[in-house]
Amino acid sequence: MKKACLCMVLIGLLIVGAAFGENVNGTYVSERVTGNYTRVSAGYTMEAYTGEPVDVPADENIQLNYGDSMTVTAEVPEDGLYSLRFDYYSTDASVLPLKMGFTVDGAYPFYECRNLTFETTWVQDTEPAYDRYGDEMVTVPEKAAQWETKYLADSTYRRTEPLLLELTAGTHEFGVTVKEGSFLMGGMTLAAPESIPEHTACPAADGDALIILQGEDFSYSNDSSVHAVMEYDTAVDPYLVGDTVLNTIDSDSFDTAGQSVTWTFTAEKEGDYAIALNYRQSDKTDFPVFTDVLVDGRVPDRAFEAYPMRYGAGYQTRTLEDDDGAPLSVHLTAGEHTLTLRITIAPIREVMETLDEVMYGINDLSLEITKVAGTNADKYRDLSLSRYIPGIGDELNGYAERLLETEQKYARYTNAGSGNVAVMSGMVIAAKQLQSLAENVDEIPYRVAELSSGSNSANRYLANTIDNMLGNALAVDRVYIYQTGAKLPEAPGALQGLGMDIGRFAGSFTDQSWSVSGTDPAHLQVWVNRSNQYVQIMQKMIDEYFTPETGIEVDLSVMPDQYKLVLANSAGNAPDVATGINYTIPYELAIRGALKDMTEFEDFREVAEHYGTGFFLTGTIGDGIYSMPETLNFWVLFYRTDIMEKLGLKVPETMRDVTDMLPELQMRGLNFYYAPAGMLSMRNFHGTTPILRQNGGDLYYETAAQGTALGSRESVKGFTALTDLFTIYNIPKSVDNFYQHFRNGDLPIGVADFYTYNLIRNAAPELDGSWSIALIPGTEQEDGSIDRTSCGCAESTVIFKKDEEREQMAWAFIRWWSSTEVQAEFGQTMQVIYGDEYIWPTANLEALERLPWDTADKNVVLEFAQSVVDVARVPGTYLLEREMSNAFNDIVVNGDNEQTRIDKAVKTINREIKRKLEEFGYIRADGSVIEEYYIPTIDSVNKILGR
Repeated sequence: MKKACLCMVLIGLLIVGAAFGENVNGTYVSERVTGNYTRVSAGYTMEAYTGEPVDVPADENIQLNYGDSMTVTAEVPEDGLYSLRFDYYSTDASVLPLKMGFTVDGAYPFYECRNLTFETTWVQDTEPAYDRYGDEMVTVPEKAAQWETKYLADSTYRRTEPLLLELTAGTHEFGVTVKEGSFLMGGMTLAAPESIPEHTACPAADGDALIILQGEDFSYSNDSSVHAVMEYDTAVDPYLVGDTVLNTIDSDSFDTAGQSVTWTFTAEKEGDYAIALNYRQSDKTDFPVFTDVLVDGRVPDRAFEAYPMRYGAGYQTRTLEDDDGAPLSVHLTAGEHTLTLRITIAPIREVMETLDEVMYGINDLSLEITKVAGTNADKYRDLSLSRYIPGIGDELNGYAERLLETEQKYARYTNAGSGNVAVMSGMVIAAKQLQSLAENVDEIPYRVAELSSGSNSANRYLANTIDNMLGNALAVDRVYIYQTGAKLPEAPGALQGLGMDIGRFAGSFTDQSWSVSGTDPAHLQVWVNRSNQYVQIMQKMIDEYFTPETGIEVDLSVMPDQYKLVLANSAGNAPDVATGINYTIPYELAIRGALKDMTEFEDFREVAEHYGTGFFLTGTIGDGIYSMPETLNFWVLFYRTDIMEKLGLKVPETMRDVTDMLPELQMRGLNFYYAPAGMLSMRNFHGTTPILRQNGGDLYYETAAQGTALGSRESVKGFTALTDLFTIYNIPKSVDNFYQHFRNGDLPIGVADFYTYNLIRNAAPELDGSWSIALIPGTEQEDGSIDRTSCGCAESTVIFKKDEEREQMAWAFIRWWSSTEVQAEFGQTMQVIYGDEYIWPTANLEALERLPWDTADKNVVLEFAQSVVDVARVPGTYLLEREMSNAFNDIVVNGDNEQTRIDKAVKTINREIKRKLEEFGYIRADGSVIEEYYIPTIDSVNKILGR
């Protein structure tokens, strides 16, 4: 996910006053472009400070927490350029790095100071861990309890060296605002800038010493998610045919600028040593990944700075060399040393900044075109664009020329050293597209999508280029620190490698790990609808905690297909417990008598108390509850803080606020995104019901036999309020990817879910500090309150009906698995090992409060959960959901009348509900009631839960 688009910087940002400063042409450019360190430092006139370090007085070891601010007074001895060092000690267990904003005299000295990142050290467990099948698994690193030191630096690692402050002699105020984390601030120190020594010819590494460092056995890293993995490649070591062993650094975890890994080793004798790596860098076609190579915490000289790790399809062993091809060497004394690899993108900073500036320029130009021609250009209107925007052709050609020149500058990094750069091919395509537009500028209003907003626009190609450039995946198998008389290990020969591969292939047919067929029937059988990473951690926790506490042996299996559980139950092959299944499935199983009513367990209410009432509606039939919520799918308002602030727009609290802001957005070619627009296959309840119910509508009457309440006056009003957003207020009806449009800036605000949150948080680092989330806009009620009712269920856990002993065992497992302590530990463990992409959206709200999420975001999600009222299920609900989707499409897309189309839907839905009620024995063929099917409500479920 980190690799997925690390760069769409405001394609279509046809914008906008506030986060932008006006230039001489009256257009706007982003502070990210005009106020970044490159621009600001280009105006520095002072010399570098060369004196002694200057301590900035502060309260010693002051504790700072999320939201805190502090200001200290610095006495600067003389005019000059200073580096600034921070000493800090993380005091929480969070996996998240510390984040701060830094100001000088009340203002950010440059853009990068808005969002500074301070990493912590994560120490690897030296004892290997194995799962129950004997396969080695990733261990959980521990956060080192120690003081850390870091200079003021670019959190994107576009620069390797510290960012310098230009300060005049005298008194200045330094301000720090904590944006994430808790820590002790040990102090700040102004110091003379240090530079990396220039490279000189290295002495020969004479001798016969050989030190082999296994890549996967690194000592520590600055990111907990960097971990080892097993690769089935005979070029790595160790490679075992019969067993799974971790044998290389997982390139999917070591792929982001700023990440570092450190090995500790001992040199038996003093001398000069060469360094070689057996690595794979196949992420950037014919272009290197750059790493700083540090020995004992320092880059030895410029040749070790941003060293290019060349592209290759497989593993390759290379000795570090200088530009002339001579081996690099370092002098080591006898004793313990460290070697660190740190990913950097400093050499491609010019590319990144060029793309930023060109993309912003194109967006501003698109704004000017929109002002002149409008958002829907009339092909029959004779519009001479060059009269209104003089020099537009020259501007486009200038952008194209700059792109082509930049691309050619980097040809030296390709394996051939010349020609086109494959990872920058998008720049060449975009340049040609800009040149084509420049040939006939008066046609541009009809081709404006080719500039910034279309799927094949110039900016989209440039965005793809940034994505490619920021792909930095690096797998490290071994590091050799050696002298020239030593012989490096050789990879297995072709025949030996073929034999090992054949052995591994043959063994795959008998490997039953995590499969349903490889279990012990005497054990509790739990099917998990998740990947092996989740299952391994679950099984480890079960074996370490649950089984010793209860004596119950549990076999986890990766679920073959959650939608075939009904068939598995009919065939007598159902498990005891199924977890991670879609929240709609338990009802289909329960209505057929396959599931155990959890309310029959006497401590059910105690277990359920940490879950919101609204999460139980979908699994309730009558007085029974047949599923335990596991995860939630939260819906929140995403908004670009930079765009909103600079447009002077407030975050909307209600849907009326949304419609009031739409003219301001739409006049600039921007718009608002609402969830149904992204539901391309079917507009499900999560998209179609919130506004309906906030307006007093509902989907059901008191009993299912009464049919759907979709046709009631309140429901029609609510459904019409939903469709009016698309038909009257003209928000987008269909959006293939809100995430991309949000990054582009043409949809700078909208309602989306957890999946989108995870994408933006982990795959859009360029937006750090420029976006936020808030509660979804609700509907104001007569008493002035705001109703934010929404759906929020995701996955659930169920117990299949078995004998009483198996059911009691199953309940013991669910009671344990659903507990606050276990959910919190599981979520934290997943995030520590595999990174922020694996944030665990537990439905246990007390556990969610303990998870290492961004604090401000977590508070929003916790408040959202209080408004979750998911849609209860009845026989035939599936058709109700489908018909609401069909009605939405016919009204919004085809222009049907709301009342007429809803009346048609009601007839179809009621017919299906009646048929299903008859099938399950609730009514007779003539419609007479055998047993009333009462619709679960918040009040009725609260009664069941004892609330």
